[in-house]
Amino acid sequence: MLGRLGFGAGPIDALTRAARVADARVLATIDRMGVPAADIPAAEAATGSYLTLLDLADRAGIAEDLDLSLRLPTVGQQMPRNGGKIAYENAAEICARAAALGATVTLAAPSPAAVDTALATLAELRRDVPATGVTLCATLARTPADCRDLARSGARVRLRPGAPGGAGGRQYAACVGILMAGSGYPMIATRDPRLLALTTRLAVHVGRRRDSFELQTVRGTPGRVHRRLAADGYRTRIRAAYGPVPPGRG
Repeated sequence: MLGRLGFGAGPIDALTRAARVADARVLATIDRMGVPAADIPAAEAATGSYLTLLDLADRAGIAEDLDLSLRLPTVGQQMPRNGGKIAYENAAEICARAAALGATVTLAAPSPAAVDTALATLAELRRDVPATGVTLCATLARTPADCRDLARSGARVRLRPGAPGGAGGRQYAACVGILMAGSGYPMIATRDPRLLALTTRLAVHVGRRRDSFELQTVRGTPGRVHRRLAADGYRTRIRAAYGPVPPGRG
């Protein structure tokens, strides 16, 4: 039931889950876990893993509408020399390959300190691949302002709770309203039925089509509400994470 397939699981496991939920008209985001790259070979290896994942999805016939969650530190962002440039170039290669296959890439911002970097890289990547998206945490004080900026620019934005499985709150609801009223592509990640109902009501209110936004699980397989929404024609998506064992988690 968990979104993480298990440390040590590989891309085939994640793609198998994506193929299974596709039978229920549910889409998938695949999140490749990993430690920050310490040098260029490590960054290149991580980049190659993302590209291999896309190639495998293409061969399996499930690349269309697949989404990858891209962690910039794994492709070089935290390297002491030219880390930002290296990460951007690697991310650009991944985004271009995804776009060619009909897939998308969503940048992860796993900590408050990572948001500025993720947004700056997003702006650069969207010049060539406008469908590149970003994940924002609903509980940060800055997030409503970030949502307003991104909603105006037409960006794909995944809005997640402040903690895994969290139900959100007033600020989460406010951010949902900002994104749904904008010109972008909102991806609302919550298991709270009230927030899911709010999102669908707002879609009707602002005249959004059901294919112009997504309702996502925070992690794991789709629950009853998400399956019902998928059956009703809403775009729904699960998150499946896999990857190597981080230090200290063996």
